[in-house]
Amino acid sequence: MTMPKSMDELPGRDPGGMYGHMMAFQRQLMEADAIGRDAALKTSVDGVTSIVALGMGGSAIGAEFASAYLEDALPVPMRVVRGYAVPKYVGPETLVLASSYSGNTEETLSAFDDSLGRGARVVCVTTGGKLAELAGERGLDVVRIPPGLPPRAALGYSLVPQLWILHKLGLTPDPSREIEEAAGVAAELAALYAVERDTAENAAKELAEWFQERIPVVYGAVPWTSVIASRWCGQISENSKLIGHRNELPEMNHNEIVGWSAAKPVGGVSRVMFLRDSGEHRRIAKRFEVTRQIIDDTGADTREAWSVGESGLARLISLVVLGDFMSYYLAMLTGADPTPVKPIDRLKAALAKS
Repeated sequence: MTMPKSMDELPGRDPGGMYGHMMAFQRQLMEADAIGRDAALKTSVDGVTSIVALGMGGSAIGAEFASAYLEDALPVPMRVVRGYAVPKYVGPETLVLASSYSGNTEETLSAFDDSLGRGARVVCVTTGGKLAELAGERGLDVVRIPPGLPPRAALGYSLVPQLWILHKLGLTPDPSREIEEAAGVAAELAALYAVERDTAENAAKELAEWFQERIPVVYGAVPWTSVIASRWCGQISENSKLIGHRNELPEMNHNEIVGWSAAKPVGGVSRVMFLRDSGEHRRIAKRFEVTRQIIDDTGADTREAWSVGESGLARLISLVVLGDFMSYYLAMLTGADPTPVKPIDRLKAALAKS
């Protein structure tokens, strides 16, 4: 397939309108900001010693971003649970943020019930569904977000309200300025990655062509760009219908890097992207430099993508937007419809019968 060059080409290749969701991300961030600002919460965090966020897939990634972004601001540890149960330490002194876009995610509902059984303080972020129903019956705080999107296209709605919840409960600083800048960066980059812009001047299109017919390998660093690497590979899987691999520095320097010892171990079929940020630790910067050289020596093609923006949130969002558009154009090149997720639908249907 060829790279699309105008909006006129998209209806037949993108019937679900994923491109429109990406172009509207700036507006989504601002709408999510208003939702968070207006949220009225009665939950108390007096005596809270830990935070646990529940979620799966697109609903969990917002919590992952919040946890990484706020790592140096939160006075207590925050952990994201992607599964059916919460850790044993969860109890009355734990704040639980239950995030499910549909409100019907099987694992999240199970972990939500487990949290209540342990006496945790629970706040929900959802469009409705069973989660909102159960929370309403128990008089819990529920922050409602708009329905109608694929969960992976609702990142702003899953991330920004959680930033506001944590601020309103007195745990983190006011996120207003950072959200405003992030929305501005999202709008600027969406214009740069728009379908009308030729590949030569469109970094997202050019990167999609670079990854085409190769296995994307994406490396980030703790705490921020490692989460973005996960987002990139998730978008490559769901939008492009391809497999991507991700890992993080410095951990991969203690194991996976050895897999790059032989000449072209996966270098012959992969392309390697390093996600960089101006706020990374100086030793991480050196590790990126040496790691890239080791991989280059195998014959693999490598690149770096740097975040842009002043605040941490804006820089994080800048790399998210690049990855989202890249995965979309990669879908266009492979002839994939970026919206449907048929294997997930099949899995859910089979589990519903069991």
